[in-house]
Amino acid sequence: MWVYVYYVDGLLIDTGQSGARKHVLEEVKKLSVEQIFLTHHHEDHSGNLEPLAAHFKCPVYGSSACAQLMEDPPRISFAQRMVWGDRPANKNIIPVTGKINTRQFQFELIPIPGHAKDMLALYEPNKGWLFSADLFVNDYISYFLYSESMLQQIHSLKKVLTLDFEVMFCCHNPVLKNPKSRLQNKLDFLEDFYGRIAAIYDGEMTAKAVFRALNLKENWQIQLLSQGHLSKLNMVRAAIRDINQQH
Repeated sequence: MWVYVYYVDGLLIDTGQSGARKHVLEEVKKLSVEQIFLTHHHEDHSGNLEPLAAHFKCPVYGSSACAQLMEDPPRISFAQRMVWGDRPANKNIIPVTGKINTRQFQFELIPIPGHAKDMLALYEPNKGWLFSADLFVNDYISYFLYSESMLQQIHSLKKVLTLDFEVMFCCHNPVLKNPKSRLQNKLDFLEDFYGRIAAIYDGEMTAKAVFRALNLKENWQIQLLSQGHLSKLNMVRAAIRDINQQH
């Protein structure tokens, strides 16, 4: 479960997972970090915030929702703690909207909720760069957190696909060529998954009944280790919640 952090022109984008703290700190401390930006509050992005902010004595920015969530972070599952590690609360994140500037670049901050309600992408139109946080990850997804929204992810993907960029700096799976085609694959997958559920859901079926009707297969190792926090069933639940809210 690789996690990438990015550094450009004094700006550190995300801080990685605390489970890899020794390696992250060894590498990042070689840099001249002037400001830190959190794309969202999840532990694999914010896990090393405290030691890095203390070392560089620099401001930390994020969305207003991110700042609020980090004041009292949601509890995470055993699987998440095992794979990535936890992160402490932090009350020093400065909310920012619109843009964040470095000496040479100006990044537009694009809200991309769905995977996390506080998630932002950073877009540099003059360079054709998109720092996409966890919007992509892969062409298809095998499990969701319970809190995710499928319809919001679909809307966020459509929004980002209107932008002009040539490189996508994903936090788990960088795409250096043809990033839009990969994002379109993800969009097609989610729209198909959502559409299949919408076609059979009658307003009363349980998520488990829909799961069985579609002959879906669970990744039981992930589901059991995470105590249900991560599962394909959560994808069905997310779609049903979104369908109900639409009506």
